[in-house]
Amino acid sequence: MEEKIVKLKNYERMEEAMLDQSVLSKNNISNSISNSTSAEILPMLYDLNEGIALMVFEKDLDNAWEVLKEYHQYDE
Repeated sequence: MEEKIVKLKNYERMEEAMLDQSVLSKNNISNSISNSTSAEILPMLYDLNEGIALMVFEKDLDNAWEVLKEYHQYDE
């Protein structure tokens, strides 16, 4: 049985996606960035929910949210 891959979060900028990707990887959560090339070339795709997306396995979704929430708790 294949594990389902789901979208965790959309981003406007690649740097933001790469930061969260690094945080998840350091916490042993498998992930990948999707649609990065098209979103950087055509930023209007973000408005269509087709921008840069951070993907995780469905089984890791809740844990990934908690890790990112804790990491970004002091962001303004």
